[in-house]
Amino acid sequence: MASLADYHGHMVNHVETLYQTGERELAIRFAEALGCTVVDSETAISTGSTILYAFPDPKEQDRLNNVLYISEIRPAQKALEDALKPLLHDAGPAAKAFGAYVHKALHHPHGTPHFGLRYPSFASLERTIDRLEEAFEHEFKGRARFSQIVRPNHGESMTGELIQAFVYTDILVSGLFSLGQLIELQAQEL
Repeated sequence: MASLADYHGHMVNHVETLYQTGERELAIRFAEALGCTVVDSETAISTGSTILYAFPDPKEQDRLNNVLYISEIRPAQKALEDALKPLLHDAGPAAKAFGAYVHKALHHPHGTPHFGLRYPSFASLERTIDRLEEAFEHEFKGRARFSQIVRPNHGESMTGELIQAFVYTDILVSGLFSLGQLIELQAQEL
């Protein structure tokens, strides 16, 4: 099988994710719980920490393709998050809209911004789901959970070929921590 670097068509090649200050080890453990292999790039950023690579396939460690970049939140985003926090948690219209957004993400994740990780089979995804359910009760309690698991016989299933397991978290995000992050874990069997 050729490597992704040998593929010459269009593709999504990476997702940039962030973790909160002081939560580097938690972010690593979370990425590993998703089934990724985490490698330190040894490339320092402005916070003094280094960028991590999280590879969904441990045999394909191309730092430019099929990779999640994981690094510490930068001061500009931290300032924005701090400014938004009171608006999202008071009794005003922003807090009401925020609550509706989170409710949708938790109960009807389709159509909510997310990124997806692909698993090679239903069995491999089911093993990951089992591992995560345990971790969500202990190590990641209150920080990550399944919002919905859609198996082929589920009423919201788009096809009998997919399992879609949506994880909602604030441990790793590709946007704002205050909004949380949906990650779709997906397996396809034809």
